[in-house]
Amino acid sequence: MNGFIYPLFNSLINFLYYTNLVELFKFIGRFYAILSLKKDEKVSVDIIRSCSIIAIDIYQIFKWGLLVFFWLSENNSLTSKLIIYYLIYSNLFVYFYYHTWGSKYKQRNDREALKKNFLNYLMAIAFYLFSYAYLYKFHYNDMILIDSKLLDISVLDSINAIYLSISTAFTLTFGGFQPLTQEVRVVFLSELINTFLFFTIIVSNSIPSNFTQKEDNELQK
Repeated sequence: MNGFIYPLFNSLINFLYYTNLVELFKFIGRFYAILSLKKDEKVSVDIIRSCSIIAIDIYQIFKWGLLVFFWLSENNSLTSKLIIYYLIYSNLFVYFYYHTWGSKYKQRNDREALKKNFLNYLMAIAFYLFSYAYLYKFHYNDMILIDSKLLDISVLDSINAIYLSISTAFTLTFGGFQPLTQEVRVVFLSELINTFLFFTIIVSNSIPSNFTQKEDNELQK
């Protein structure tokens, strides 16, 4: 028996799974794999896996492209703010779902897969650091006080926005910056929580697991 808290939380996770944009990219990749098959050719795990991996890479380029576009265009609209918050959520959820909560698919443990996972971790961490830096610079600039005694700037520029993001994420010392409103304090706290969850996921994946997983042929269903 699992009581009622776990089933409710599991249902919530399953719902959030379908709100994750990367799953749409993967679905399109799998659909393309099926359409590209020859007449008598069967769907194989390798073909579906390969197309899914390519779809994930395309999604990576897509989300980084959006962030760079918003940054370079100095977009401070509510739409861009909500999109970046969604991408931060999606960025974290992918790693929580597939590496901690548990996907129904068997995880590869060969050297190439481990190297790819390590690279993806670095890219995911870099993405949320730069995303928060973007938010600080273009959406919360007027809510952050700059100590002129410690910093020789009057306006939060790109370099210092990145510095603030990294400082908040890893040390919670703002180094010359002071939040002026409750809203931006919550944003600072959310970045720290994001960091904690990411490193919790990394640590949990370094511990051997005895969970049994479904076979790869589940991919063909």
